[in-house]
Amino acid sequence: MTNPDVQEWNFGEMPIGEIAVQFPGATAIFRKHKLDYCCGGAISLAGAVQRRGIALADVENQLARLIPQQTDLPDDSEGIIDLVISRYHDTHRRELPELGQLARRVERVHAEHPEAPIGLSDFLARMDAELGSHMEKEEQVLFPMIREGHPMVRAPISLMRAEHVDHGQTLEALAALTHDMEPPEGACGSWRALYSGLRKLSNDLIDHIHIENNILFPRFNG
Repeated sequence: MTNPDVQEWNFGEMPIGEIAVQFPGATAIFRKHKLDYCCGGAISLAGAVQRRGIALADVENQLARLIPQQTDLPDDSEGIIDLVISRYHDTHRRELPELGQLARRVERVHAEHPEAPIGLSDFLARMDAELGSHMEKEEQVLFPMIREGHPMVRAPISLMRAEHVDHGQTLEALAALTHDMEPPEGACGSWRALYSGLRKLSNDLIDHIHIENNILFPRFNG
């Protein structure tokens, strides 16, 4: 069955390079199917899959899963926690490694370019490790304490707030390293897809922190 979002976007007629830029996460799908979104980015998705002998509907349905779904914030704390994990934690874990791979490719291919983000892949690896540790502490310690109504929940909330400040500084450093995530004129598809993905990552992390700091934590005087 075809996902209705596929028909709304009409992925088949879109240039594969533009899909990679507009939908962070698409690059992983294209690499899996050996579809060239960089040098061959001008061809339509339908043309690209035809060359590879791949069913267009299969790729379109995978891409449709990347379309952000509008989700209302639940009223209850447990619902907020579930949303934070599914919408933000799981997304960060899925997208950061792919962005690291893209960064390594851009650094290698464009090492001589004056605006090449040299060191970005190492930066993202550290960010992945730090954010992963933070999310693990929330899922294994803080969130269970909140669910159980633990009386000492304010201490881990305070620690998470402090780490959120660190994440904010990391995003500032990321913007500085990537010229505010604006690719240079004439940048290749991989470079453009990388910076598009980084913008989404930054926006997601800001929203993630906002929900916790300003909506969830104050319910527990944290």
